[in-house]
Amino acid sequence: MTKLILITGVSKGLGYAMTEGFIKQGHTVIGCARSSEAIEKLRQKFSAPNDFTIVDVANEPQVEKWANHVLGKYEPPDIVINNAAITNYPAPLWQVPSNEFSQLIDINIKGVVNIIRHFVPAMVKKQRGIIVNFSSGWGRSTSPEVAPYCASKWAIEGLTRSLAQELPALYGSNSSQSRDYSYRYAFYLLWRISC
Repeated sequence: MTKLILITGVSKGLGYAMTEGFIKQGHTVIGCARSSEAIEKLRQKFSAPNDFTIVDVANEPQVEKWANHVLGKYEPPDIVINNAAITNYPAPLWQVPSNEFSQLIDINIKGVVNIIRHFVPAMVKKQRGIIVNFSSGWGRSTSPEVAPYCASKWAIEGLTRSLAQELPALYGSNSSQSRDYSYRYAFYLLWRISC
């Protein structure tokens, strides 16, 4: 069955690889990235119904405009993959410039929230969908010189667990067991996608 998959950060790396892989499997990908050059290349390589837009996930008005476009043209996504993220230039925390730290937090945490805020209500209304928020090994551990990145991924871990508790439970059940399953399934899916 063909799925409508929304992916952020599709211009390179894992985002690009997922885009290419899902399209090859016959799914429709709706993607965004900040690079206009990368978006243009994606549009040339992958035609409609796939849809690629220049969006900075840290910019809520841009995300809102994109969500209105996507939800007006398509059904709510079957899967939302919050992939867009950046890391800091390796340095001790006290040497990371304030603007670099702020940009990382804006993309890695606020960007995820912006996507959730503008797409998940339509998914909840439709009573279906999967949300995948990418974390990292550094979302459960630490290393020197990447403190901002570690902090952002620890935040995503907590945000995802809380979101799983807030979303309607599976199969109409309101049990914590069902909600825990939702959270574990999202991470299982994450693992399956990355393997």
